[in-house]
Amino acid sequence: MATAVGPVPSRELEGRKICVERFIYAIVCSVGVQFVLLTIFLLLVNSSLLHPIGWIAGSFRLVVSLSTWMWILPLISAVIVHGICLAKSYLAGIQYCPTRFQQIYRSIITQSVMLVVNCVVGFLTAWFYTRFLRNDYSVLFLPKENGISILNEKYLFLLLGGTFAGVYYFVRIQSEKTSLSFPVVQQPRYQQIRSHLYSIIYRSLFKSFVPTLVYVSFYYTFNCFYLRYKLANMFHGVVLAEESSLGALYSVLMDIRLVLYCWILSSQILSNMNLMQVLFHIFLTEYRQFPVEKPTVLNDSQITLVEALACEKIPVIQQLAALDLFTIAESCNPSRRARLYALSVPGGHPYNWRLVSGECIRLIKDYTTQLAKSIEGATLKPVPNVAKLRPTASMDAEKLLMKQYNESFGIRSLSSSVLPTEVPQQPDVISKAVDRHLDAIRESFRNIPGIYYFFGEPKTARTCHLLTTQSQQIVWIAQALASLAAHSIREDQFGVVQNDLPSVIRTLLQLKLVVDKVGSIQLDVKKIDRNYVALKTATKRSLYRIATVFADYLNDIVLEPSDVKALQGFVNYREA
Repeated sequence: MATAVGPVPSRELEGRKICVERFIYAIVCSVGVQFVLLTIFLLLVNSSLLHPIGWIAGSFRLVVSLSTWMWILPLISAVIVHGICLAKSYLAGIQYCPTRFQQIYRSIITQSVMLVVNCVVGFLTAWFYTRFLRNDYSVLFLPKENGISILNEKYLFLLLGGTFAGVYYFVRIQSEKTSLSFPVVQQPRYQQIRSHLYSIIYRSLFKSFVPTLVYVSFYYTFNCFYLRYKLANMFHGVVLAEESSLGALYSVLMDIRLVLYCWILSSQILSNMNLMQVLFHIFLTEYRQFPVEKPTVLNDSQITLVEALACEKIPVIQQLAALDLFTIAESCNPSRRARLYALSVPGGHPYNWRLVSGECIRLIKDYTTQLAKSIEGATLKPVPNVAKLRPTASMDAEKLLMKQYNESFGIRSLSSSVLPTEVPQQPDVISKAVDRHLDAIRESFRNIPGIYYFFGEPKTARTCHLLTTQSQQIVWIAQALASLAAHSIREDQFGVVQNDLPSVIRTLLQLKLVVDKVGSIQLDVKKIDRNYVALKTATKRSLYRIATVFADYLNDIVLEPSDVKALQGFVNYREA
């Protein structure tokens, strides 16, 4: 009997609604960007400095014509499908895969779909934009006098160029993990879109130059394998303008206008893909306020701050909640902080603070535990060998005096033991020999080219994953807890923070201890250095803030002796 799937929790459902709403905004803006890019393309290909008014008016007349809106529908459909695929990837988040084989196995279907979608978007962009060029570049078959059609290789060159641009974007950018990076300073949507629109279009013109040259070599390679003959044979009654492959390639490459069109099309496709990615980042990272408590019973479906922090299945909502909590703690307006320090009516219990602080402490503890487990068995950073340093005259004199002193009193060096060593038992010798043999076999198997690359797990892979995907929200949560504790001296009228202050301090000290251990290992990836530095700095800043505010009250706080000793270093600004 099949088991019934349980209903989706209300907080997860509300979190998905928030994400879907932002996804729709991003897709709608992506559709609107198509008309902006089309206008830029028409202004570039129809440029006429001698007739500027006719040039600009004619370009805008083409954009608003009904035929243009009909021809652009396939491209818009492909853009919407691309947006849906991006939305699913952002909603699922980044899952940890220990080996590259597991990563390929889990993502092969989604990555294949994204590759096909990128190819379709590139192809349809080239197909749609060539409609506004002259007949030499906008039709697949050119008429001939005898009624026989000629395969237009220039048009084929542009279509394949658009498809190649889609593949190039997938290989270079889209194949990377889609992780969100929240801006340091929140700006309005319009301002972010405008700034990114100008910069992306400008940079895409330069970034598409090398891919265009790569595509020319790609087209030459496949042209030598008689691809053009096979395409001509697919259509009956179609002949080639040039029977020689080299002659056809020469006629294509010598057409400067054709290569220029291909370069502009590639830049437009890269701009389109990059703008879609940026639009999703802008809408997903937009700040949102979560209610500290449910305002009314009738509006019970609204997700609260605590529920959003506990929404681990939707990482975007959890990050937005951590950002909102950090904003509450650092805001100059204490009205929302007062709701955290307030007591329930009726009852007089600090439910809001207990729920928020408990969830934050749980998240930090879980992260600390995972981070500590991830560095077990990792290689430490190499330290300079003091023995290889050149000894000075004072060091030589000290060694000589020590040797004379030991010899005069008969003190034997521990390094030269004359005690008889015990002969190990036979079973121990056999077991050690077997272990060494198995280790040798295992090591030789791992040294086979490609085995460890696909099926081996790097020692610091999980550490890099934790620092890349979860360090940002831990930074916000740790600083928010410290800030709320510091503000409680003046704003907490009922003393609701004091009972949980030892747990907050102990949790932050444990996090600092593990973060310091992470700094002593040798990481395989240097991209996470920024995340590690941010996490380490935020942990120290949080402890410094608590130690500075509660320096005169450390004896009144119930803490372990080790915690008091560790916190005393922050009070004296001499932390380890």
